[in-house]
Amino acid sequence: MRLLPLLLLCSLSLTAQLDWVADHPGTIVYTLDLANVQEHELGVTVDFPAVPEGVFYVKMPQASPGRYAQHNFARNVYDVQATGADGTAATVSRVDPTTWAVTGHGGAVHLTYTLFANGGDGTYSGVDDRKLHLNMPASFVYGEELNDRPVMLRIPPGQRPDWDVATQLVALGERRFAAPDYYYFYDSPTMVGTLQREEFTVASGERVDTIEVALMSEDSDSTFHEYVGLVERTVRAQQAIFGELPAYDYGRYVFLCSYNPWIGGDGMEHRNSTICSAPIGLEGNQQRLIGTVSHEFFHCWNVERIRPADLEPFAFDHVNMSDNLWFAEGFTSYFDDLALARAGILAPEDYARGIAGQLNYVVNSPGRGYRGPIGMSQQAPFVDAATANDPDNYANTFVSYYTYGAVLGLALDLELRERGHTLDELMQQLWRQYGKPEIPYHVRDLQLGLATVVGDSAWAADWFDRYIRGSELPDFAPLLQPYGIEVTQARPDSAGFNGLRLQTRDNQLVVAGPVLENNPLYAAGVDAGAVITSVNGTPVTSPAEWETAVAGLTLGQRYPVSFIQLGRERSVTFAATAAPAFRSGLMEEAGAEAVARRKAWLGY
Repeated sequence: MRLLPLLLLCSLSLTAQLDWVADHPGTIVYTLDLANVQEHELGVTVDFPAVPEGVFYVKMPQASPGRYAQHNFARNVYDVQATGADGTAATVSRVDPTTWAVTGHGGAVHLTYTLFANGGDGTYSGVDDRKLHLNMPASFVYGEELNDRPVMLRIPPGQRPDWDVATQLVALGERRFAAPDYYYFYDSPTMVGTLQREEFTVASGERVDTIEVALMSEDSDSTFHEYVGLVERTVRAQQAIFGELPAYDYGRYVFLCSYNPWIGGDGMEHRNSTICSAPIGLEGNQQRLIGTVSHEFFHCWNVERIRPADLEPFAFDHVNMSDNLWFAEGFTSYFDDLALARAGILAPEDYARGIAGQLNYVVNSPGRGYRGPIGMSQQAPFVDAATANDPDNYANTFVSYYTYGAVLGLALDLELRERGHTLDELMQQLWRQYGKPEIPYHVRDLQLGLATVVGDSAWAADWFDRYIRGSELPDFAPLLQPYGIEVTQARPDSAGFNGLRLQTRDNQLVVAGPVLENNPLYAAGVDAGAVITSVNGTPVTSPAEWETAVAGLTLGQRYPVSFIQLGRERSVTFAATAAPAFRSGLMEEAGAEAVARRKAWLGY
């Protein structure tokens, strides 16, 4: 994110906001035509004033704020035409998949095109008879070398006049919305349609910020009002972690929530707003949906302002690779549930029970044998909503930096508490040092911040060498036991087949997914798509028959398995090993000291 234009604009009074954009001679103006939205087509007109003489290049972004993979947004742009300063046709030539060259324009370009948008989530746009769900990089072309120009979005008041608009862009009246530059404009998703809206205020010292919740759903006003209450509790719990809210650029933060059958599920953070969407209604799903709200809101500190240096400068024509997503996304994933617990939304027993799922994925993943948290972060361009046609082996070589980082956040918090500190203190230290002044950080800076908190640089260096630069994990059971939470193997005496997915197809038992390297069938040569016909001499045709057949296996002994793979029948043996899955939960008879420690950590 470019900082200087925003810092200059923040010196303006909030009453002035961005009114000057409407009259600025260099303002780039996007005007929308909603005439054909029922066919998912949005007409877009862009006026580029005072462009350089010669060839003027117009490009469609390939990267989007909050996403770490490259996207082909230009594939849904067509019917591109332009006129020049004198109103006559200019020549438009497509240069490459994302770029158009405009010549003969005479110093100004009036460009029109059609956007097809039938998606709608945290990355893609959706246009139809119910809404405009606009993610800006998926919707709007930009003029090359005009990044510092002010930008205005116009939605003609006469088109769909009953539709409302929610966005972090600054409202200028008459359905006109302003941004100081392209960086802010592209970071400002916009919802247009029938909206429910509420707001509340939060004080940080002498500053008071407005938090708005805009909802597009079929739910009642009372259901929405109750949900806004959950949002407010979440906001205040996270404010308590850092001691203050960020100073939002225009004094407000907007939750753009879309919970209805006509949207995709996602969550995406932005500087002064977030999108939270799901193809379900709000009623009865509040507990599921508030988790995304908590995650994305935490990002307004961690990633939007406590920002990895390798995500800067953010360019819209290529993707950045980062070493730090285990912290930016992973530690955020740790704090999202922790904040819900402290807000009284997530019960301690539910929080404790949920730990096992994360441990089962991270601790038992063979991927850690290939990469640690930094290496997993570097895979983001290939896994963060990226698309490819060829199969991958990520089941064996990748662990999501979201969950991996969440588990590391849990471990570090518990270890810090044993040393008389907390992970909250580390986040506060990083906020003061890097977040408030908006100084991008490197991995080394995180280590130095930890050393500052604990007053022990050797311990901090060792922790980073083992768990961040390496791929070790601590033993979680003794870390959690002092808080009255137990972690044990769920079935220590039973044979287990880590991650094995089986399905019945045409009365045959089929391996329905990748076989993990630490599954005993991997060494036996069983692969995805294999038809298992018998195990230990017992014919099997369903997952239930498989479970019955392996229930009596003795750990350490070898057993035969027969299967058909690539058209050939095979019979091999495998060694029965213990099921690695964990279970977790509150101890039934935790002492008063453990309960007090847990309350200090989880809030109650």
